[in-house]
Amino acid sequence: MKSEELDRVRATPIEEVAGRLGMTVVRHTALCPFHNDKNPSLHFHRGKNRFKCFACGASGDVVDLVMKYNNVGFREAVEWLMEGRGERVEGRDYRTAANPGSSISLPSTFYPLPSTFYPLPSQKTPDLEYLSTLVAHPVINAEAAHFLFDERKIDPRVVRWCGLTSIDVPKPCWRWGKAFYDAPSLLIPYRDVDGKLITVQGRRLEELKIKEMGDEVSGQLNPPLGGGGATPRFRFPPGSKVGMYNKPVVRRLREGDELWITEGPSDCWAMLSAGRKAVAIPSATSLTMDDVGLIKDGLPRGVTLNMMPDNDRPGMELFQTLKRFFPELKGHVLPEGVKDFGEMWRGIRN
Repeated sequence: MKSEELDRVRATPIEEVAGRLGMTVVRHTALCPFHNDKNPSLHFHRGKNRFKCFACGASGDVVDLVMKYNNVGFREAVEWLMEGRGERVEGRDYRTAANPGSSISLPSTFYPLPSTFYPLPSQKTPDLEYLSTLVAHPVINAEAAHFLFDERKIDPRVVRWCGLTSIDVPKPCWRWGKAFYDAPSLLIPYRDVDGKLITVQGRRLEELKIKEMGDEVSGQLNPPLGGGGATPRFRFPPGSKVGMYNKPVVRRLREGDELWITEGPSDCWAMLSAGRKAVAIPSATSLTMDDVGLIKDGLPRGVTLNMMPDNDRPGMELFQTLKRFFPELKGHVLPEGVKDFGEMWRGIRN
């Protein structure tokens, strides 16, 4: 690989790469996937196109991010990035091409929107046949029932509609391999408008008590469950095409309906429980051009777009960003002191 080719790979916008990996980026920050992060501590510097976690110290460029997140080597990470850009991968020595510590100066833009990602045949993609077996027969265990019904006040009909299920033992995301989804966890299917499975997100339901043993181990995608590193609360299989959540509701819309845009699956479940038709767009970086086209051109006539942004600065910035794509989007204000619609819904139900 020539030096200029590697420079082009390293110039891939880092927040776009993070979105493709399944991370939710809001206001240039995200929950760090390399340690047990409860508050977003991973920061993205778009000018330098690098990331740094101010809690665990993980840092690097786009290649480093893919290497650590997917637990792969330098060559595999570069191939993943090249194929995501639609470029041909040549079988050459990547390490001699350029100085890995170099940085690329990029123009500053507000919430770069990733293009729709079409995986090439040689790239890792979720094993949908296997993942479909994990969500084929939904079961809600005690931890999931407590989280959904007692804490979040979610209507059981919504749980059935969304196909939520839970696991008591760790599961891989491939047919064979190490554990990927922790236990106990919710498994959250992402489907297209026709109900076809796209990927499955895992949502851990309790804190894992795993002894920290340094960045090398905690940075692994699948750390040993007996010790040696913490895992993130939310996980997508590598190569997942992540976009808008709850797309099948689009087929339920009728002329004159309201469609509510929420900021994550939990708020989406709360909005559905309140009797409203809703989708979730966690961040502008998770929105694909397919999603933009679906909302712009795929809705019945007269459907109105509504959003009740989270009562914080990132929520309002996301609303303003989405309004640039959808000028007709109507904003609704939460009561003072209420963080998000999920919290508002819990207050109504209590």
